[in-house]
Amino acid sequence: METKQEVNVPKFVGRHLSQLKVLSRLLEHELEAGKGAREVTLDRHLIENILDTLEIFTDDCESISGSSRDRAKVEQKPVVARLN
Repeated sequence: METKQEVNVPKFVGRHLSQLKVLSRLLEHELEAGKGAREVTLDRHLIENILDTLEIFTDDCESISGSSRDRAKVEQKPVVARLN
């Protein structure tokens, strides 16, 4: 017998939005540090961490909404092996 685990959506979203709040504060800090300059330079490691945070957030939100299963079906592409 399969049981569904109920999720408190507002609590879930609030907990995961905190990740985005930290991310936005980090980006605000970087912009403030580069104040007066036309360009802002970010470290590659920092950008990788930003992307990881966004991917975790979107994956978690998709898993709670159930749309990740539909997305996985659409995004599966055949893989071609090259033998050289």
